[in-house]
Amino acid sequence: MSLENAFTYHEVDFLLPAQRFNIQFSYISQKGLPFIREFVLRLIHVAPMSKSHVATYFGLSRLETEEAISDLVQRGELELSLEGRLALTEKSKGYFSDVGEIPLLSTIQDSGASLSFDLATFSCFSNQNIQDKWKAGIFLKIDDSTVSQSEKLVEKHFQHQFNQILDKDYLPNLLTLAGNQRPSVYTVNSVNKLRQLPLRLKSKFQMDNDGKAVEREDFDELNSSEYVHELVTIELSRLSRPDNMMSLFKAMVTLGDEDTLKVFDSKTNLVNPNFVKDLRMLEEHNKSARVTLLGPIYSTSNWDKFQKTLASILAKRIKAKVDTGGTRFRWIAPSDPYWAKSEGFTSCLSDFGNKSSTKLKSLYKPTLYLPISDEGNYRAARQWETEIGQFNGDIKGLVEGFLDGNVEILHLEDELVAVIYHFTQPKSLPVTMPLGFISTDPDTVARIGKLVVDYIGGSSSFDKPNDCGLISLIAKRKQK
Repeated sequence: MSLENAFTYHEVDFLLPAQRFNIQFSYISQKGLPFIREFVLRLIHVAPMSKSHVATYFGLSRLETEEAISDLVQRGELELSLEGRLALTEKSKGYFSDVGEIPLLSTIQDSGASLSFDLATFSCFSNQNIQDKWKAGIFLKIDDSTVSQSEKLVEKHFQHQFNQILDKDYLPNLLTLAGNQRPSVYTVNSVNKLRQLPLRLKSKFQMDNDGKAVEREDFDELNSSEYVHELVTIELSRLSRPDNMMSLFKAMVTLGDEDTLKVFDSKTNLVNPNFVKDLRMLEEHNKSARVTLLGPIYSTSNWDKFQKTLASILAKRIKAKVDTGGTRFRWIAPSDPYWAKSEGFTSCLSDFGNKSSTKLKSLYKPTLYLPISDEGNYRAARQWETEIGQFNGDIKGLVEGFLDGNVEILHLEDELVAVIYHFTQPKSLPVTMPLGFISTDPDTVARIGKLVVDYIGGSSSFDKPNDCGLISLIAKRKQK
């Protein structure tokens, strides 16, 4: 189907191993000749002629003509024909591509560049697109043998892709050429690996009108995407989870959510994107306190909707004389392998923390709850520290199991709630499908808020509270 009619249901970044190299090379370029030298050769290229004809044409004295001709003869560019006329040598004939064209002289130049190549297709990509962050994405595995031979492989691919690299303006230091001639590689002198880095490949997962997966698009950064699509498929297979539809339908009942079920086709049990559109239009027409979402909460469109709803609440808090800085704003993460695997998440998390206060006032207390098995799971805590990075708020561990780990909730006490169900349907969709809603309805906010507070304040056993405390402290604990 046309991609214009496809619906994006998830956004995932893949981190493809890449390396930056220092490449020293020599290249063949062609440059123009000095004025007199060029035009004497161009004139004789049209037809052999005598010295007197050359002198007459250029208005030169006999001495000037002798000097010019002698120089060209010594350079091996002119010779006397059997008829006693000046003619081009085989050497100087090679300067011309056609009659009347400017003569160009081939020269060998030395140059070097710092270039980045991925280690799957060895496509050269811009150094400007690199952030060196191995987080907020799914890592793609490359064979160790390829990594160990990367310098030798890059030498080969650099020569093969030289014209493409020129066209992308990745070699700005090469001499400007005359005419339409292009430089070419003469030899690669050395290739030295500088460092390892990720090439972030952003991928939109889409569905058709029947709720079935649409073929993934190719990656613009790569010369060929076929092999990388294979790597992605392998990783998606590894991360695959069983169907969780029944668990999420039960979660909807627990949360008192009857509306989300309306977007499912009763015959196929798949989401019908057109039903989502219809429900959104109905919500907008009725000025409902609810907004239906398809896709992760941190996608650009969904986060804009969320921030638009939040903005009016914060505006009132800024104007109010009452201190609201102690109000809890909790973000509970799901146990979903695709959650937060996008650069968009990092930006939204920063928003979540930074908008908690102004220069003069604290507006709420942001806390991010991340799933771990228990308070002793310091390995998972360390991994989360690496994944999340800096955050202007508390990051806590929460014992896995809240609504079977399939539901993500953002809850601002008494004001706002966002619920995102993470559907796993491996037979029809390759990755999780986030689907849910934002609501400012007081009863909905209170009902879901109570479930959140009760779980966080509860325990899995007598001495094991669900709230495991700060991730940073758990990460420092040694294994007992």
